[in-house]
Amino acid sequence: MKAYLLARVSTDDQKDALPAQTFRLVEYAKRRGYEFELTEIKESAYKGNRDEFKHLIEKIKTCKESSVVVFDKIDRYTRDSSSDEVRILQSLYRSGKIELHFPSDNLFIHKDSPATDLLRLGMGIVVAQYYSDAISDNVKRRFEQKLRDGEWIGMAPIGYKNTVNESGKRWVEIDAFRAEAVRVAFKRYASGTSSLREICKVWQSDFNIKVGSSKIDQVLKNPFYYGEMRVKGVLYPHKYDAIISHQLFLDAEAVSKGYKVVKHRWGGLPYTYRGLISCAECGCRITFERKKKVYIYGHCTQSKYKHKVKYIAEDLLTTQLKEIFKAIQIPN
Repeated sequence: MKAYLLARVSTDDQKDALPAQTFRLVEYAKRRGYEFELTEIKESAYKGNRDEFKHLIEKIKTCKESSVVVFDKIDRYTRDSSSDEVRILQSLYRSGKIELHFPSDNLFIHKDSPATDLLRLGMGIVVAQYYSDAISDNVKRRFEQKLRDGEWIGMAPIGYKNTVNESGKRWVEIDAFRAEAVRVAFKRYASGTSSLREICKVWQSDFNIKVGSSKIDQVLKNPFYYGEMRVKGVLYPHKYDAIISHQLFLDAEAVSKGYKVVKHRWGGLPYTYRGLISCAECGCRITFERKKKVYIYGHCTQSKYKHKVKYIAEDLLTTQLKEIFKAIQIPN
């Protein structure tokens, strides 16, 4: 009878445990006199894609002879009783196609296994799943406490760098060169004189940082730069040095909110001020129409309610706007 030996670890941190599993599995197969095939897998026994495990199961299914599938312990088999792989292996051992062996747990499952052995298998899977869930809860609580303590738990945003401080603790400190690029981006955008695309060009020419407009937009919306971390929509004050002031962040945010595109239907007639002016009385659009095939007048559509309406000539409107534009002074 052929035996498929499966040694599995979930992460790189656990890879040191792989040789010990392999040794026990090989020794077990030799004692039983099995012809064996060893597979070493590095993937979770609980969540995520288990591509290597799936591939091996397909191989076992296509084997013409009955075989033995050997795991060192039940938690190396699975920590999720609802997974597709578990259901497939369950149907295979119930049909007599395979046997499941767990040498370290002294448990052997086959089509004629008594209820006590099946109970031990089920309880072993439940305990393994509980262990994984408990670890997950502890990690979540640890991350939540780190956030409350003002500590960042991921990669530092551009303008900062991940380091280790003098006490050996992970830290986030300012990357002076890139931090200046961040300040330039906020100052230019907050002044209203530079678009996202123009800031991209400045970053590339002055700082040799090549990014797209979407990356600049992410930077401008990241509160980390003035002293707060946003995690899943919640803001936490952090303990690291700020690159910009909170007021500069708010100024840039105000400029961004000012770029609101208002959708309107295209009427097909090329009037100069179509869709640009609203009525001061009711807020409806000012529509334009041609009179006597020569003169263009604008007036409120009165879509919300009827009120007193005045018509204004397009030429007169242009004259009034010219006076407003003359008063605008563009700073150097």
